This record gives sequence, structure tokens and C-alpha cells, in this order.
Amino acid sequence: MLSSQSIHLKALDTADLHRLQAILNLICRDAGVPLRAPAMQKIAALLISLYRHGVTDEDKLLSVGRLALVQNAPGLSAAAEADRPQGGVAGA
Repeated sequence: MLSSQSIHLKALDTADLHRLQAILNLICRDAGVPLRAPAMQKIAALLISLYRHGVTDEDKLLSVGRLALVQNAPGLSAAAEADRPQGGVAGA
């Protein structure tokens, strides 16, 4: 039986899933974290939940996803930052 709260959740269609996938891919790329990492799976679930509850602004979802990665997996985001070249050009 569905709870009264779940009745009001937004159902996701293909376009919604593509939008969420694009946001998750951007977070992964920026952080240098593989999509299949446990931390990214948790962020995917968070983004889906927020979207289903009406948070559809891509910038907000991106910000929340990035913040969740930093808070829940600081080692992953710190390692990604350490691997990035400083000053913009690698090997310079």
C-alpha cells in the first residue's frame, strides 16, 4: 500500500532520467570519480529523490550533488583535486 506522501511524488520519464544522468556525469567528471563508485551511487539516489520531490532546477541539483560528494566522500574529492594540474596546463 502506498503512503500518502508517496502518492505525491513525481514520476520520472526518459527526459527526466537523461537530465539527471547529465548532472551526475558532470559531477563525476569534475571530481574525477567513476560513475560506479559507491559514493556516486548514493548521490544518484539523492538526486532522484530530490527530483521526485520537485527540485528540478539543474543548478540546484548540481550544487547539492557536489556538496554531498564533498561531505560524504571527502577522500574521493580531495584525491581528484590533487590529481588536477595547478595553473591550468598539465606538464607546464
